[in-house]
Amino acid sequence: MTRPFVHPTRLLRWVAVLARWSLGLLLALGLLLTLAWGTLHGWIVPRIGEYRAFIEERAEQALGVPVRLGAISARTEGLIPTFELGDVVLLDEKGRQALRLPQVVVAISPRSLLSRGFEQLFIQGPQVDVRRTADGHIWVAGLDVSAAGEGSGAADWLFSQPEVVVRGGRVLWTDELRGAPPLALEQVDVLLQNSQWRHAARLDATPPAGFGERFTLSARMREPLLSVHSGRWQQWSGQVFASFPEVDVSRLGRHADLGTATLAQGRGAVRAWLDVERGQAAGGVADVALAHLDLRLAPELEPLVLRDVAGRVGGRRNPRGFQLFTQNLRFVEGDGEPWPGGNLRLDYQHAQAQALARGSLDADQLDLAALSRIAARLPFPDAMHHLLRRYGPQGRVERIHAGWQGPLEAPTAYEARGRIRALALADTPAAAQALAPGEAVPPGVRGADVDFDLTQQGGKATLQMKDGALWLPSVFEEPLLPLTRLQAEVNWKQEGESISVQVPRVQFANADAAGEATASWHTSDPAHSPAKARFPGVLDLSGQLQRADGTRVHRYLPLVVSAEARHYVRDAVQAGRASSVTFRVRGDLHDMPFDNPRQGEFRIAARVQDVTYAYVPPQLQDAGEVPWPALVKLSGELIFERSGMQVKGATGSFAGRTGVVASGVEAQIPDLSHSVVSVAADARGPMPELLAFVAQSPLAAMTGKALAQATGSGNGELRLRLQLPISELAASKVQGSLKLAGSDVRITPDTPLLARARGSVQFTESGFSLAGVQARALGGEVRIEGGMRSTPGQVPSVQLRVQGTASAEGLQQARELGLLSELARRASGSAPYTLGLTVRHGVAEIALATSLQGLALDLPAPLAKPADASLPVRFENQLTAASVAATPGAVPLQDRLNVEIGALGALSYLRELGQGDPKVLSGSIALGVPASEARGGLASGSVEANLRFGALDVDAWEAVLSAGSSAAGTAKAGSPKAASTVPGALQAYLPDSFALQASSLRLAGRTLHDLVVGGSREGVVWRANLDAQELAGYLEYRQANADAGAGGLFARLSRLSLPESAVSEVDNLLAEQPASLPALDIVVEAFELRGRKLGRLEIDARNRGVADATREWRLAKFNLSTPEASFAASGNWAQINATRPGGAGPAVQRRTVLNFSLDMRDAGQLLARMGMQDVVLRGRGRMDGQVAWLGAPISPDYRSMTGQIHLDVGAGQFLKAEPGLAKLLSVLSLQALPRRFSLDFRDLFSQGFAFDFVRGDVGIERGVATTNNLQMKGVNAAVLMEGRADIERETQDLHVVVVPEINALTASLVATAINPVIGLGSFLAQVFLRGPLIAAATQEYSIRGTWSDPEVTKLPRRRLGAPPAATAPAAGPSAPATEDKP
Repeated sequence: MTRPFVHPTRLLRWVAVLARWSLGLLLALGLLLTLAWGTLHGWIVPRIGEYRAFIEERAEQALGVPVRLGAISARTEGLIPTFELGDVVLLDEKGRQALRLPQVVVAISPRSLLSRGFEQLFIQGPQVDVRRTADGHIWVAGLDVSAAGEGSGAADWLFSQPEVVVRGGRVLWTDELRGAPPLALEQVDVLLQNSQWRHAARLDATPPAGFGERFTLSARMREPLLSVHSGRWQQWSGQVFASFPEVDVSRLGRHADLGTATLAQGRGAVRAWLDVERGQAAGGVADVALAHLDLRLAPELEPLVLRDVAGRVGGRRNPRGFQLFTQNLRFVEGDGEPWPGGNLRLDYQHAQAQALARGSLDADQLDLAALSRIAARLPFPDAMHHLLRRYGPQGRVERIHAGWQGPLEAPTAYEARGRIRALALADTPAAAQALAPGEAVPPGVRGADVDFDLTQQGGKATLQMKDGALWLPSVFEEPLLPLTRLQAEVNWKQEGESISVQVPRVQFANADAAGEATASWHTSDPAHSPAKARFPGVLDLSGQLQRADGTRVHRYLPLVVSAEARHYVRDAVQAGRASSVTFRVRGDLHDMPFDNPRQGEFRIAARVQDVTYAYVPPQLQDAGEVPWPALVKLSGELIFERSGMQVKGATGSFAGRTGVVASGVEAQIPDLSHSVVSVAADARGPMPELLAFVAQSPLAAMTGKALAQATGSGNGELRLRLQLPISELAASKVQGSLKLAGSDVRITPDTPLLARARGSVQFTESGFSLAGVQARALGGEVRIEGGMRSTPGQVPSVQLRVQGTASAEGLQQARELGLLSELARRASGSAPYTLGLTVRHGVAEIALATSLQGLALDLPAPLAKPADASLPVRFENQLTAASVAATPGAVPLQDRLNVEIGALGALSYLRELGQGDPKVLSGSIALGVPASEARGGLASGSVEANLRFGALDVDAWEAVLSAGSSAAGTAKAGSPKAASTVPGALQAYLPDSFALQASSLRLAGRTLHDLVVGGSREGVVWRANLDAQELAGYLEYRQANADAGAGGLFARLSRLSLPESAVSEVDNLLAEQPASLPALDIVVEAFELRGRKLGRLEIDARNRGVADATREWRLAKFNLSTPEASFAASGNWAQINATRPGGAGPAVQRRTVLNFSLDMRDAGQLLARMGMQDVVLRGRGRMDGQVAWLGAPISPDYRSMTGQIHLDVGAGQFLKAEPGLAKLLSVLSLQALPRRFSLDFRDLFSQGFAFDFVRGDVGIERGVATTNNLQMKGVNAAVLMEGRADIERETQDLHVVVVPEINALTASLVATAINPVIGLGSFLAQVFLRGPLIAAATQEYSIRGTWSDPEVTKLPRRRLGAPPAATAPAAGPSAPATEDKP
């Protein structure tokens, strides 16, 4: 079977023809290239120097500038020949050398020949001058590359070469436009690789010293498709990369065009990628690690100073918008604040013809405070900078996404969601300082964690806060509201201009309160709102507090409450806590606090406990003004409602008055904008505390201080009503009463007790009055009326009228009356009295009058009276007319004090009143004289007294007043006796001059007859001349006081006679302690004691302190001078044992020590003057020694007496006398001896014993006198004595030796003083051994018994050499004697 023949198609035939022609052409082209390559290697390379002109011409045509070639050589290495050119120079248009290339190596390939270029161009060590001229043109090696326009032949040729390599070049950049210094880059290496529409380049260069390290620039670019000019770089697109391992960016900034920015400092590493589209920068990314960056982006902005910067920043822009982003960007600001790193992306598209502008923001881990500080240094619009200053944002954005359409300042649609931690906005006073004039201070927040999701139609947010705060400057006076905890959910909607906010629940707590609330708010309807605006809006808020601090209530009062009211609440509520607090605010905030109930509701109600409420805060009072006692421990209900405040149904007490219970306490401020406080309280409690409340509050002034010193017992009631205008407290209204319900009240400490007092004291701000006050006082009923009244133009005065009856028993019980109470002990019965009390200028004026009829007085003359007798008594003190009319405080006040006692006498004083006790200016005292004879002391400026009595018994008055002295208490140890001093307050009332006459004056048990005294007083010193039958002379007495101690007595008397009774009084005086005795300086020319004339007396004694703080009475002189003898003594009287604390231990003992000497000119006459006549005849000698005893100086205590006495008297004779008269001297007289025994020398002793001398020593111990060397030497005998005598018991135990005068040996031996150490026995033994005859004649006797009846016993004659006979050991009475008494 034969296949059919298929003819080719027309297309197939054309393809076959084309293939044959193509193959032929390729073969012809290969042949041609082979021929050309052979010609190049065989002809041209060997003869390359011949083509110099041709090459220069072709180079000029390619580069467009004149080219001059130096040496030229060629070599063939393989298929590709290499040409080397030396000293290639390019000239500029003016023929100057623009570029010199020391060495240029080119390689040629067939491909390069076809493109009329080189396969590779290598340049070694070029020096390129790049210059930007002042007109902005850039010249490179003399070529104006900025004028290339659509491209130039040189640029096209350069970027068409397959590869260009530059090694070791140097580039000098001169910028004439910026005026910057030239920049030279050394060791410049360039690699340029070009392919069809693709270009790659790299540049490595070393900058000048200090500029940084070697850097790298590289680029990969592409031309537009079908581009025919390779050098037209303005149309290229691609990416440029720069790497600066270490660079001083501040120097780089000098050569880069930064616009208005100024780069002052910065150093570090930079890597940057720049995207280029058609020759323009479209975006880029930079990795930076810089230190100490100081960049000012505009002259008007603050510099952006960053200590360290690290991270990636980038951006892109196009005609439709821009994009900015950061990645892990961290930096540290100049002040040390770190930016921890975060990511941010901002996209923005400009508005187009049919599309609105739009943008989006995505960010995380952003520090708002750092961003705010950075933004303040960025060239943002002024509005943006103002917002940043106004709100001062702080916090950390964990994440956020936001998008918007329309202008950023007024978007038409937006959305945002995110989370912010520790958000703070406008929470400091600095935010308020950034406000424009008239701009409202915005609210702020601090420490809030916010999760939000919102759009232009509404949104929701969750707010949490721990240890944060709200800044509410337009709400509270203290704008910063700290919060330890806050949780809230907020929802809001916006429909057109209407905005509504819902807060379904909010919980909050801080140091002041803790609670929860719900709230809703929406804008007002301008058509119906009183504000005619949408704001401040309508609020509906309700909530409750679980706890609240009462002292911080004022802090939460809104500013719509007046500052005066807020400050009042701040100062008034000083302590307290609240529970069950509810609050409600409902209505248009423009109408706050909703005075009209139809406008809305504003109410805060709380149960309060332990509140301290100072209803009149001390801060509102003037300095020195007495404060009102605050209400304390108050429990009740505190309500703020609309514009008022109220305390309802409270109970408590008053400050400092714990026993007073205040009930029904009501406090109200009806209108806080006009703060007038109304306070009402009823108090009940102990009367002492209620009286103290009145005395220590402004009520004291309202009651004329009439109760300032009042005390009481029992219970009472106080009602208090106050109206207090806070802005003018002086216009306060006060009304109240103090009810007395059977209480005991004492108005002042020195006034009688008002027992079972009934009635009330009613007071207002202008005074007080007494209503139905009755009581028992001074043993009888008393009625009190009156009060304080104000007369226009005069100082308010208190006037009280008292009528009552006083009984003797009541007066006796009124110990506060002092002397009057003691005098009442001598009274019986009762008497009526009237008393008027007026208080003017703060001075109490008293007028007391009584007839004393019905009251019997058993007092010494002249005050004794029977009950039916009348003795009018009047006491009155009254301000002078000048003081009443004077302005208070202008001059010292004066008053007159008058006391009248019937016809007996009167006292009158003019006093100046002031601080402390009144000052007596003048006065007069008249007792027992007619009023016409009273001295005019009021006019003389002194106090004068004229006293006249018949018989005045001072002792009787002292007995009456002694009980009062006892009641006053005894004097303290070491201080003057209480009765011996006059209180300082009464000193001024004593007369300055006085005259006293008395027919008899009985004082201290002694009566002075016909006494006349004239004297004066100067302070505590009294001076007087006196004359009486018993004494006459001048004396000066200084009263005891704290400065002068016990005082002193100075006397110069011509005569003084002290009877026996006066001696006992002196004994009693000296029984006191030494410190109570006055100092004495007394001289009496004729002194008589107990009827004995003792001659001239001189006494000088002083009190002085000793080391142990006790005192002693030192007797410096006690001298008596008579014709017969002179006695001189000195000593002291002081305490010898300490008093134990609390008075425990033995009683205080005081010891008298007396050193004395008695010079006797006639001992017999001296004894006769002392009352012992005919005891001794003549006698001349001396007795001296020291004695001491426990007790007063004038009252020797024999039982405790100790001492030593030496006696030496000669030329006398003991006379016959009864032994009892001369006591111990009778023993010395030896009159009893001849009556007891038959002695040979009876005639010598019967009429007394004449002696040549009597001498010896006597020691005293515990009242017993002892001697062992007493000698008497007579003409015919000598008498020797030893033994002892009990001075207290007046007994004796003596051994007497009588030695007759036998020879001269006897006289000489006896005349020898007996040594008291060896004693009488040893002395006799020596005598008898030398004189046996004397021993045979000597007689010894024992004398025992009492002094008045001695018992004498003859002792057996002792044997020669035998020891002396023993004597009885005791000084008491002996056994009956063996001899009969006479």
